[in-house]
Amino acid sequence: MLSFVEGLSLAGDRAKQNDDAFGFAEGCYAWVIDGATDLHDRPLSDAASDAAWLAHFANAHLHGSEGDDLNARVAAASAAAARAFAALTQGAPYERWQSPIASLLMLGAASHGVFGVDLGDCRVFTLDADGDVGEAGGAPNAADAETTLAAAQTDSDRPLLQRTATIDTLRRMRADLNRQGAHWTFGLDPDCAAQARFWTLSLQPPAHVLLMTDGFAALVDRYRAYDAAALVRAALDHGLQELGRELRAIERADVGGARHPRFKQSDDATALLMRLT
Repeated sequence: MLSFVEGLSLAGDRAKQNDDAFGFAEGCYAWVIDGATDLHDRPLSDAASDAAWLAHFANAHLHGSEGDDLNARVAAASAAAARAFAALTQGAPYERWQSPIASLLMLGAASHGVFGVDLGDCRVFTLDADGDVGEAGGAPNAADAETTLAAAQTDSDRPLLQRTATIDTLRRMRADLNRQGAHWTFGLDPDCAAQARFWTLSLQPPAHVLLMTDGFAALVDRYRAYDAAALVRAALDHGLQELGRELRAIERADVGGARHPRFKQSDDATALLMRLT
């Protein structure tokens, strides 16, 4: 059984909306969702951003879904989102890179530990009664690839996510997603569920499971402030709020991204700590 311990979701910019979401249900399932930042000026939906619309629509749908097949749950959420988004846009045309997408990681409890699916770059770290550590999720080399691209930006006199070269690069990258042979994320194509990575993690209960969007996992993957085991232990010993403060302190000390190249000063950062018994 999965029990809620603590949750945290920090907006990257307090003057804007948070494009992340998280949830848990039935004592068996938990998930985190990271809406990909809009690359257009005005949302196509009726929300503050299309990224936030997709993340929170999917979150609400997963709360109401049923069944042990995680892929089926993800496919149903995608299909419902596609119908709702089509109704909102009323057939108005838009570019492929404007279609809202998100990273999504969902897991369920099993007798041997947990099993899960993920699309994109959300992460999960586990720590069990024997002190064994597990991890899953995350697009391979995603953090390194972003670091390389961000470091190569030429218009470095502008704020991180207002740089013309950055936006053009990200639009090209997003247009290439979610097609045969490419990297897949959660979006408005239910076929994404068939492309999700499936994994299992063996755990000796009682154990703890820490689900994260990449903005929070940056403490491990980008800033190297912790390894997976140390991050779970810090969450247990000090709490997610304290880790959130530490994350933002690292980013404030490197506002322009000189030490840690990235596309924006702070990303939305979400973490969900669950206990498995």
